[in-house]
Amino acid sequence: MTALLRTLAARLDGLAMLALAGFLVWLATVGNYWMFLNPKFAPLTLAAATVLALLGAFAAIRPVSRPSLGRAACYLCLLAMIVLTQGGVQVLSGTIDSDPFSIAPTLPEPEPAAPVPSRLVALGREYIPINTGELYDIAAKGHAEAFDKPYAMRGTVHRDPDLDAKGEFVLYRLAVWCCYADGTAVGFRVRLPQGTPPPDDKSWVVAYGRLADAPQNERNEYTLPGQAFSSIAQAALFAADDLESAPVPPEQVYMYQWKTSEPYAY
Repeated sequence: MTALLRTLAARLDGLAMLALAGFLVWLATVGNYWMFLNPKFAPLTLAAATVLALLGAFAAIRPVSRPSLGRAACYLCLLAMIVLTQGGVQVLSGTIDSDPFSIAPTLPEPEPAAPVPSRLVALGREYIPINTGELYDIAAKGHAEAFDKPYAMRGTVHRDPDLDAKGEFVLYRLAVWCCYADGTAVGFRVRLPQGTPPPDDKSWVVAYGRLADAPQNERNEYTLPGQAFSSIAQAALFAADDLESAPVPPEQVYMYQWKTSEPYAY
């Protein structure tokens, strides 16, 4: 057993790099990459994973010859940082006045949002309430049972002359994962119902409809002007049955959570 542990310890560097390479490949191909970075950086992430995999394989084949105090210190430092970032700071600081997590809020809490019904009704039909991030994930997985269901999503309207000419506009919301500075505008091109005028630019709209395949010649990256990061679905668009204008709810402009099944966060 001691010999086995010694063998694994000698190859720990290589195994760690291989594990990180595997995680990066999963994140860029299967995971929710858009929650962390703009999808256009996925090739760069895959390139980094390839380099890590090669270095990790080499390190695993050529293990270190003997234990090193420096290597042990590096892993202990890494473990300490993981503990601190996963709640250790709050536990150690307790109720110290300088603890940033113990400062009382200066603004009153917002009024709780009204509960969202399991179905929204438009034109006498029922639609599943969902946010643009959750629907983006469904569209990214391609045709499945969830792809063909009727949905209601809401967001901010963006228009431009090219979209107007095709009877479309972009509907998006800002997804916040770690911080506002890293917010990503996530949304869809929305095809207007027949005979319906487009909503005002920058207005807040609830769209009722279904996902549809985007034409092959229109599956290009669309970048929202004024947004540092945007993820507008390329392979799918939202075919609207009905549009409903509404006042902008300040506390719901951003998306802070995404669910993979009903009830969705909406």
